[in-house]
Amino acid sequence: MGGSPIRAGAAAIALVSLTMLAPFLSAVQSPQQQPPTFRGTTNIVRVDVTVTGRGGEPATDLTRDDFIVTEDAAPQAIESFELVRVTGQPTDDRSLEIYSTSQVASEAARDDVRLFLIFWDEYHIGQFIPATRGREELTEFVRTAFAPTDLVGIMDQLTTVDSIKFTRDNLQLVDEIHALKGRFGILVPPRSAVEEAHLQFPRDIARLRNEVTGSALNAAAAFLGNFREGRKAILFVSQGLPLYGRSDEANRYSEIVRTANTNNTAIYTLDPASEVGRRPDFLLSLAEETGGRPFVGTNRPELLLPQMVRDASAYYLLGYRSPAPTDGKFHKIKVRMNKDGYEVRARSGYFAPSVGDMERGRAAAAAAELPPDIERALGELSGSARTDREFDSWIGMARADDGRTRVTIAWAPRATSKPGGVALTIEAVSPDGTSYFSASRTTTQNVTFDAPAGELVLATKAFNARGDEIDSDRRKMTVPRFDDASLAIGSPFILRTRTARDARAMQDGNDALPEVGREFDRSDRLFVRFSVYGGPQVAVTARLLNRQGKELQALRVAALKESLYQLDVPLSGSGRDDYLISIEATRGAESVKTLVPFHVR
Repeated sequence: MGGSPIRAGAAAIALVSLTMLAPFLSAVQSPQQQPPTFRGTTNIVRVDVTVTGRGGEPATDLTRDDFIVTEDAAPQAIESFELVRVTGQPTDDRSLEIYSTSQVASEAARDDVRLFLIFWDEYHIGQFIPATRGREELTEFVRTAFAPTDLVGIMDQLTTVDSIKFTRDNLQLVDEIHALKGRFGILVPPRSAVEEAHLQFPRDIARLRNEVTGSALNAAAAFLGNFREGRKAILFVSQGLPLYGRSDEANRYSEIVRTANTNNTAIYTLDPASEVGRRPDFLLSLAEETGGRPFVGTNRPELLLPQMVRDASAYYLLGYRSPAPTDGKFHKIKVRMNKDGYEVRARSGYFAPSVGDMERGRAAAAAAELPPDIERALGELSGSARTDREFDSWIGMARADDGRTRVTIAWAPRATSKPGGVALTIEAVSPDGTSYFSASRTTTQNVTFDAPAGELVLATKAFNARGDEIDSDRRKMTVPRFDDASLAIGSPFILRTRTARDARAMQDGNDALPEVGREFDRSDRLFVRFSVYGGPQVAVTARLLNRQGKELQALRVAALKESLYQLDVPLSGSGRDDYLISIEATRGAESVKTLVPFHVR
């Protein structure tokens, strides 16, 4: 009578734990649904192999004939062979600063960018000496080991994968590391609803924490696979998981290895309590079976950490044709050299997808492909979030008198701008030099002028309080013509309110300056205004979309006056992500649409 309720309750709490971890699992596909081993209709298996010689330096002078590959002990003919070298140094003049999640995805997909994730297992790191040692080792590592183009993120068990912040800023990483804590055996205060539920069954907390850690690590390995097929690396910082000999523990471990191998993610393990003779089996086998390295069993593991970056700087990509491409089973891979003096590391195998897996994978890939207009709008959002500018700006177009177009420029200095303010010089001219507008070192943050339809060149320069030029921009744009003969939507502009009084003023149609930024807080309430041209027979609709272009809700369109409309968009129920407002105007069989992207932080 005493055991049954505990087991039932523990099972329920385990279910709660996994339910609360849904953000991990919803952000990634399961390994069965996402088989990166096979592309299209081919059955080529690609294996990335790191080969090091004496001193741990990558061997870069090997040939195809130097390798022997077996699948399930049967020799395989190597059909493709490539040496991949990634130095971490920029090869073009693109901006390296990370300013949005979409830029992270774009950069991480590049073959010349190395991707690393540090997983801090706070449930299995002691509060005092191990945590202090771990923070010191990681701090030195991130300060010295990474190159300018490397992308690095940090997470723990309670970090959802969609909130991992990859960066190239070593100081930001150091700040995150300093905030890490060891909580092995520390139960209060709880950090989440999951942990509060665990407290009801103290005898099962250690096992439940193992489940949370395993689920989070598995989700992290799958998440990295979404970026690209090539090599990725996780540094798992832990003293090792205490195991209880249960079958579900073995299944969970196998799932982590399978997910890492399926997604070409090598797991390196670092024991912050490492010392000579201490070699936790879990950390050893996890690294060995995923193509990583265990940094354990030494008094100075920090000296070994840079090897993880060296391994990612040069590796061989071997491809062979699988004899069983769609049987849904695990196949063991072994890569070795036919010469001595080298250390070879590669994933231990892969799960071949079934025919059903392949069909589901193709359907998921087609569903995940963004429509071109959504992709362009999100690209504009990424560009507007650049952090190397001294001011933000918004440029809008609307109908003016005499067939001309009213151009509005709203701008605001960045909060990071130098003390003393920013002044702007603005010049708008036609391609042949005809001047439409000019303002010299103005601090007025909203200017308008009229211009004829056609090409326009807009040049801006920013100056600090001393008169030094600190920023500049020059762009060509097309000025549209607005009249009732053609169906068109003028440039939508966003008004941000933070109080109920401001919101009431916007609902009444009061004028306000357009918001130049595109990042907002969940406590903000947005109003979007826009003009529609095409006569009285025009119908206007609006929808809120997620970043995949799927409709979240229909938005009510309010008419303020002739041709001018407004949307009310509260953000209190929105998660941290990119969104789009789709505005569509129709007149009979005609229709036009525009997208307004924004980010909720």
